[in-house]
Amino acid sequence: MDKKQFRAELKRIFTGYKRMTPEIERGLRKLGIFVARHRNHVVLEVCGANGRHMVPISSTGGDERRGGLNMAAKVMRYV
Repeated sequence: MDKKQFRAELKRIFTGYKRMTPEIERGLRKLGIFVARHRNHVVLEVCGANGRHMVPISSTGGDERRGGLNMAAKVMRYV
């Protein structure tokens, strides 16, 4: 999977993000992103070209429209 396809799939997963669901976790695992739940946040372990990075995201989406896409952009910085 090239970077463009990875980005499109990540955007598809996070579109309409309201909270971390098992379906979203499965989609992220298929992309090679591991999920660790903490009290108020979810930490995504992203394995990129520069090694592993821990990316904290909120456990619930604040903004109805852009929240999930902002999280996808945050993850893409490390891939």
